[in-house]
Amino acid sequence: MKHFCWPKTLPVLIGFVLALPGIGLAHTTGLSTSDLKIGPTGLSADFSMAATDVAITLAQLETANPSDANRNGVLSAEEVAAGLERLWKFADGFLEVEFDGQPAQSTVLRLTLDNENNFNMLVNFHGGWTTNLRVRASFLTHLPADHSHFVSVQGADGKSLGGKMLSPAEHSWEIVTTEADGWTSRRGSTFTDFLKFGIEHIWTGYDHLAFLLALLLVCRDFKSAVQVITLFTLAHSVTLALATLDLASVSGRVVEPVIAISVIYLGVENILRPENLKARWLITFLFGLIHGFGFATILRDMGVASSSTGVAMPLLAFNLGVEVGQVAVAALLLPVIWKLREWPPFVRFGLPATSGAVALAGVYWLSQRVAGGQV
Repeated sequence: MKHFCWPKTLPVLIGFVLALPGIGLAHTTGLSTSDLKIGPTGLSADFSMAATDVAITLAQLETANPSDANRNGVLSAEEVAAGLERLWKFADGFLEVEFDGQPAQSTVLRLTLDNENNFNMLVNFHGGWTTNLRVRASFLTHLPADHSHFVSVQGADGKSLGGKMLSPAEHSWEIVTTEADGWTSRRGSTFTDFLKFGIEHIWTGYDHLAFLLALLLVCRDFKSAVQVITLFTLAHSVTLALATLDLASVSGRVVEPVIAISVIYLGVENILRPENLKARWLITFLFGLIHGFGFATILRDMGVASSSTGVAMPLLAFNLGVEVGQVAVAALLLPVIWKLREWPPFVRFGLPATSGAVALAGVYWLSQRVAGGQV
């Protein structure tokens, strides 16, 4: 790496270094993205990752010499230099690129931290090739097993060459070309990747699951369950599409606490007004719109709206994955809930107790997100 624009980026990086000691309190998306564009002298990589995940990676790369070593809230010149050195180490090896089996040299053009606490980097990889391009996301080996990294590649003619979801277990991707067949990617099943990612997101999105549980607890039959699930699905599908397409936008600093509030509200309403199903439908739709913005944060952080692979397929596959995961959870919970509702003590004591636990979980998430600076 030869070049770096100090005057414009140094204040941002110093702010990032200052934030490192407490950055673990913030929200981690568990994903990152690289949008690769092939040019006449190599390729450029536009990289984006939540600052929280960068901090995790840096901690793994260098456990000693934290940014604010003496924890006095003030960074000395030596501490700033040490923090920037940690960023250099990260930037130096976040991606490894090979052209026809030969490692490519890199030049960092930009390092920034945006208003959503995402770390962004633009890097050029110099060289050319005729048959084989390999991309290896080496930094993934320093992250949790459930972290995902989406790589998309655009040719010199502007044509999409595909995309691939990488993980710590599978962190490299190879694209090959022949004069007759053109470009092909190995193991680049993008639709399946996004479908799986949507399922995993709903299954590990405990706030969304708590909201769904609170909805299902007061459903006495199949018809009422279908109504609330359909309303929730329609609502979050609308805002997921609008936000991913950049037609509507709400900051994650607002969305995440409001999602926690929606969980609290439903838990409390289940205790105070469990029979008020007609009003529940409207509340379900309104809060579903908010949850859709929460889902959209995932695709927006991946740069799907501007990705060279296009937005339609990832949006459709991810949303379908969310619905598959949601229906699977409902299919497991509803028979149990209906069976328990046949037992009067559950309706009298168990339902309020379960709803209270849901509301308390919402209070915990709300306090955590407010403390983490998401409002």
